Amino acid sequence: MKKHALWPALSRWIVALVFIFSGFVKGVDPWGTAIKLGEYLRAFSMDWLVGAQFALSILLSATEMTIGLCLLFRVRERGASRLALLFMGFFTVLTLVLALWNPVADCGCFGDAVKLTNWQTFYKNVLLSAFALLLWRGVRHERHG
Repeated sequence: MKKHALWPALSRWIVALVFIFSGFVKGVDPWGTAIKLGEYLRAFSMDWLVGAQFALSILLSATEMTIGLCLLFRVRERGASRLALLFMGFFTVLTLVLALWNPVADCGCFGDAVKLTNWQTFYKNVLLSAFALLLWRGVRHERHG
């Protein structure tokens, strides 16, 4: 493996495994995830979506697992790396808002398996965003280089 390819490869594994783990723990308890999503929806005055919280919980866990598995097995890696970067961008901003104003006690990122404060979640997302960016750039470079 070339020296410059080490970080994208390491990033692929880290992002893939975190996404798979996160999707798995949400999928194991879809009702718990739905309850947490309901808290988010109410906190951000999106009550009109509360009726869809169970479907959204399944969609979220399935999407996270799919992105993670695609990255792990290098299936549609370009699109998966782009989606991982978009997810991390969105959730990093969301967790910054949560950390600053604390409308929801904990993020529920890893279900009940791992409890993190909003600030811990924000810092985790900043780090994971950096890995997602390295991954995306590596995949882009690999295809164009």
